[in-house]
Amino acid sequence: MLDFIKHTFIIPILVFFILLLDGSVMSVLSYSLGTENFQISPQFTLIIITLLAVYLKQDTNIFIVSIFIGFIYDAYYSSILGVNLFLFPMIVILTRFVIKKFPMNFYTVWLWLLIVYTLYMHFIYALYYLIDIHSNTYFHFVSQNYIPSLLFNAFLGFIFIWFTQKFVIWIEK
Repeated sequence: MLDFIKHTFIIPILVFFILLLDGSVMSVLSYSLGTENFQISPQFTLIIITLLAVYLKQDTNIFIVSIFIGFIYDAYYSSILGVNLFLFPMIVILTRFVIKKFPMNFYTVWLWLLIVYTLYMHFIYALYYLIDIHSNTYFHFVSQNYIPSLLFNAFLGFIFIWFTQKFVIWIEK
């Protein structure tokens, strides 16, 4: 019974709490940066979904979780419903494809996280620019949002890799 609960409910609950932590840290960072010219947007949810796609052996579990979390993420944080509902499962599929083609160690997983984060942020920027949600120039986006956020999330990803790996080993025991 405990194994069933551990295999079925722990991962969705973890990702949901990471989703809530994402918004809380964003609020704290926005408040603490105050009038600075740059903005840091943590992407805990994106990082944890990518890492779970790398380390979990069951494809369907993380794929279904990514669909639900994508919907909740869109409903709670995003102004467009369906963007993350589409992107999070696509990240899982793309990550599963990449881990079959390349040997995965700590540094390649970290590099893959940075690539996924870069693709995700640029896709969101392009989509929001096309539908005229924001009018920032690309230089402003890169210098004021993308680079500070990339550095912050690269550091978080570096830490999360170890925790996620240990967590998945515990889950699959």
